[in-house]
Amino acid sequence: MRAARPALGGLKIFVRSLRPAGQARGVVAIVPGFNSHSGYYGWVAEQFAAQGLAVYAVDLRGRGKSDGERFYVQQFADYVSDAADLVKLAKAREPGLTVFLLGHSAGVVACIYTIENQAGLAGLICESFAHQVGISVNAV
Repeated sequence: MRAARPALGGLKIFVRSLRPAGQARGVVAIVPGFNSHSGYYGWVAEQFAAQGLAVYAVDLRGRGKSDGERFYVQQFADYVSDAADLVKLAKAREPGLTVFLLGHSAGVVACIYTIENQAGLAGLICESFAHQVGISVNAV
């Protein structure tokens, strides 16, 4: 299923979804990396659905089939708002099921959403996460 939903600023945000053949036992909401869109996650969605999970994947504004200037966002909170709308949609369509958030690559959007909404998620999956941790090593 594919749907465009109104979002912050009047933009239409595109969401793909895939449900398992039987009763869903949980939900995975996917937030792609900055140079990606929901279409890249077809195989992943099929694997989750085969395990009984409903899958919802968003095209962040300016990506894929969503409205917005290509590869530009005025404020980072707009991306987090897109993730929030995705989770809200998934919960509305799959009431009572646990929701996991999968953030890919520059999944900082998923991380920020999770930090601000921990109680509403069962977990965060960071896949192929582009994150650099600066550490200092002192030689003795």
